[in-house]
Amino acid sequence: MRRLRFRLAISRAQLLQYYQGRTAALSVVTEQGVRLQVALHHFRSFVGHDGLNGRFEIELNGEQQLQRLDRLA
Repeated sequence: MRRLRFRLAISRAQLLQYYQGRTAALSVVTEQGVRLQVALHHFRSFVGHDGLNGRFEIELNGEQQLQRLDRLA
């Protein structure tokens, strides 16, 4: 298992554009310098009134598939 951390700060207005079908995944650069594409639906439970904000940790298996996504702060 591989764990990577990254920060997101996406406003509510920006998220609405994503959810209107213009984007299916978010591209993030982790604190370790790795670029990942993560399907937007994985973040739904973390969206608040102000958008999607915080520091996240993603856990990937040996095939680089998402196993877990948590908000740290």
